[in-house]
Amino acid sequence: MDVPSDPSEFFPWLKQESEALWKDNVLDDAIYGFQIQPGTRWNEGFSDDEISSFENEMGFEFPQIYKLFSKTMNGTDLDTINLYGRSGEPARYAAGYYGYPRDIDKVKDKIAWVYESCNVTPEDIEARQIPHILPIVSHRFLVIDRCASNPVLSMYGDDIIVYASNLVAFLANDIFNEHLPEEGLLPSIEVSFWLDF
Repeated sequence: MDVPSDPSEFFPWLKQESEALWKDNVLDDAIYGFQIQPGTRWNEGFSDDEISSFENEMGFEFPQIYKLFSKTMNGTDLDTINLYGRSGEPARYAAGYYGYPRDIDKVKDKIAWVYESCNVTPEDIEARQIPHILPIVSHRFLVIDRCASNPVLSMYGDDIIVYASNLVAFLANDIFNEHLPEEGLLPSIEVSFWLDF
């Protein structure tokens, strides 16, 4: 698959290709874990005013890469589904890619959970210049600021690792299982506090 590397081309491509992939998605009833439901689509992207409103709600400015993403799409329209294999457990649903304002409470709860797990408060974040984080889907968080780049971290409470060097690489892998060339970059990524915890 030829994945555009320029973010201004990548996000429109991502929207088109992922919706085509999901249109007739077949759920695997042997999997334990959340899956994209057939027919899932992205919600319409933000206007500049809506992005500003979201930034005000969160209390920090978004990086350009996230603004480009948000102008193209704003979360997915259907929840993901966990069939729990063939265990007989009833199916459960969870938000897919987070959208605003629909998922603002979930987004804030995810951030608060990580803060609590790492014994840090919102006041500490500001006083100690700790990078802001924003969940994209499940427990994958974009590092917003205060570091050399905007990597994606897997943050499950205080279990934190670098997951991708940037949002484009993360989405290509998460949706299409396309690993963009970055493996050598991951060990060298530095994010103050979160990777030192």
